[in-house]
Amino acid sequence: MKNANFDTKDVKKVCENKLDINFRKGKEYNGWFNLEGKKAARITIPKGRKPIPRKTYKSMAKQLQINVDQFDRLLECPLDRNEYVKLLKESKGG
Repeated sequence: MKNANFDTKDVKKVCENKLDINFRKGKEYNGWFNLEGKKAARITIPKGRKPIPRKTYKSMAKQLQINVDQFDRLLECPLDRNEYVKLLKESKGG
């Protein structure tokens, strides 16, 4: 788990750029990942530029329906959108 390497702005930026997630503003940033025109995964990111607690980091990975190692790879760049879609489809059983 590499939560100490990233802050909330990093996660939001990666989700916007790699996964094309559009966030709504409120108390937190909430966004949906759309797969084939349907909402497939929702992520909530705390506002501000702050370190991410372990539990929150784990929760964000779970919301995207991937494990923490895959979430690390998504944030570090080896995991791209196509690979994420493949993992998401596998987790949904299809």
